[in-house]
Amino acid sequence: MVMSSASTKKFFSHPFSEEKSSLIEHLITVAKRADRIFSESKFQNNKTAFYSGLVHDIGKLNPFYQILFSQNQTPQISSSLLQKYEQVHSPLSAWAADKLLTKNMGISKANKIKILLMVYGHHSKIRNSIGNYDESQNFKNSKNEMVSFLSDFSNAVSPLPEFDGLDWESCIRDFSSPIDFQINISEYASGTDEFLEMLFGFSCLLQADRGSFGEEIHTKFDLKLNTRSQIKSESTLAPIRSQFQAQAIVNFDTTVPISIINAPTGIGKTKVFLDLISKFSDDKDVERVFYFSPLLALTDDFESKIENVISSDDLQDVLSYNHIFAGSIEEKRLFEKGLREHSGWLFSNESFDRKFVITTTQRLLMTLFSNKQRENLKLASFRKSVLIIDEVQVIPRILLPKLKEIFQKLSQYLGTKIILVSATIPHEISDLPRVKFDESVLKKYLALTRKKISYQNNLEPVSIKVNRTLVMLNTRQKAANMYLQVLDVNPNVMYLSTGIRKIDRKKILQSLKEKSDYVLVSTQVVEAGVDVSFSHVYREICPLDNVIQVMGRLNREGKDPDAEIVVFETDGTKMPYLELDMVESRTRIQRTTSSDDLYLLLPEYYEAISTKNKRNVSLVKELDDNISRLDFDAAWNFVNRYVFADEERDTVIIPDESNWENVRSDLLKNVNRDSFKKFGLFSASLPTKAKISREEFFDAELMEKGILLPKKEKLREIYDKNLGFDVWLTK
Repeated sequence: MVMSSASTKKFFSHPFSEEKSSLIEHLITVAKRADRIFSESKFQNNKTAFYSGLVHDIGKLNPFYQILFSQNQTPQISSSLLQKYEQVHSPLSAWAADKLLTKNMGISKANKIKILLMVYGHHSKIRNSIGNYDESQNFKNSKNEMVSFLSDFSNAVSPLPEFDGLDWESCIRDFSSPIDFQINISEYASGTDEFLEMLFGFSCLLQADRGSFGEEIHTKFDLKLNTRSQIKSESTLAPIRSQFQAQAIVNFDTTVPISIINAPTGIGKTKVFLDLISKFSDDKDVERVFYFSPLLALTDDFESKIENVISSDDLQDVLSYNHIFAGSIEEKRLFEKGLREHSGWLFSNESFDRKFVITTTQRLLMTLFSNKQRENLKLASFRKSVLIIDEVQVIPRILLPKLKEIFQKLSQYLGTKIILVSATIPHEISDLPRVKFDESVLKKYLALTRKKISYQNNLEPVSIKVNRTLVMLNTRQKAANMYLQVLDVNPNVMYLSTGIRKIDRKKILQSLKEKSDYVLVSTQVVEAGVDVSFSHVYREICPLDNVIQVMGRLNREGKDPDAEIVVFETDGTKMPYLELDMVESRTRIQRTTSSDDLYLLLPEYYEAISTKNKRNVSLVKELDDNISRLDFDAAWNFVNRYVFADEERDTVIIPDESNWENVRSDLLKNVNRDSFKKFGLFSASLPTKAKISREEFFDAELMEKGILLPKKEKLREIYDKNLGFDVWLTK
């Protein structure tokens, strides 16, 4: 685009040395891209996407940016400018938009407010309201001197059709007045449809803006998967699994927007996912496929299976995304071998603009409910996509009614297909369509993998049967102390929890496949997603669905006719579960003697806890009210409080002693939000109850930067070779 036809003056969105630095070109590019993405939905108000893109960076006419970007940037220049101006543009863009957008352009009051809210928050978060702005003297300097830039800019864009109708006269006349929006979208819009439309529009703006520096790529899912390698022909269960898998593929209706695959753990649901994914490659409307799991162990396992069924050339199109790593599976393997550095922030990764994305259920909830731009950037990529959500029962039940409605809206407006998968389907979503199976196939599988179930009031370490034995407790403190008790009677005992480094957890689980006559003491970290078959499981009392999950680690191949799960009580201390769930579960477990009986009790159990839990009813209404009011802050705070509040925040990097200096040096050079990704496999979580002096144990310089790295001389003291950080819970 040639600007000189309108004006010889240059306006910058980015430093002049960058290839794409023109503000005019940037605004038009972002407007058109946002409009195109939005138009792929069935939401009606596409003007909000176009005009939010067209005005989102007008605030960069702030003299601070125009002077800085027009010359070679140096710290001295930036520091000098900050003496007079404020480095800010989003509020200025929104204030300009407030004057530029008029009814004559066919923009309603509600849509204008939506545009202002999206523009104001495109570098922070979307809100439902804006009041006045606290203007410093430097901010006033920026705003007042920006008026002349607005005047020149309006002359430059006057011949361009994209800017037709904007009220430059009012903008230039009123721009210097104190910023005071006094707008609240809840006065003009309400309900889940409007909530999703605003989040989607915001995501369109973010994707158009962040992706404007590269060529626009139109993603199409076309990956072919060969799943023959997933057939365990040597297993006695192979025929029954093949029957189940064949029925799943035949009976799955690709036209149904939301489907449930409900089948016992271990029957071969993963191969069904893979076959369905391959089936979707023939659907011209599917752009992406997502796999979500609540556990990194499950995503890691799924990634390893993907590597076996896809061509090596296609691995670059499969994105692995979590708090440890973001990049293709091909890049991840090189990264784990130390053959490449982490690539840092990439638009295609952060926007989920890949053909196939493997990530966590937590990330799904962040994308759907968070109002922060970092997470909302991803939402627009759910359009024309298939979302496979594994172990759906792990999602807190207070979210399920609203989540079910959101899934239905995603299908209605974005053409999204959702597949929910679990051995245990909560009552809140039990009315959704299920893939039909021959009941005789499921009953035969349950009979072949039957486990004995018993209940006892306590567990004495000396009574534990030693074979391939798992002992699972509800808290790290209980697990660590049980480990020490078992160690007194059996030296062949291992320990797993989030207090153990991820790389060590992987090694321990891998070693179990070659061992027998051991006891593994753990927390719920191995409850699901671990491809290890135990002969005996001892599980501290817990909700019924958690018992079902750990049962999936028991007698997986039907080779242990004496396989048994013992559910035991402990000391009665507070557990990480709701009391109602525990009461309803305990009464049923006490009268159950086999795994197939337990499966039959699940529907009545879920219905009982759903109808009796008045607190949940109240919380469901609270979330619904927040969303109905388009109160994005309140909705996200609710989800954050009830889903993520219990996550342990203090993650520590524990390098090998021989590599400590290199790790410290690297962290000091690269302190940013991606620092943990490079060393994520060497990280473990501090227990919240541990009384550890940070000044005594951690490197002070890195601690100031928000990174916990033990001092070299303290490595062996703070991190036990057997119990990891959980040794502190035994002191």
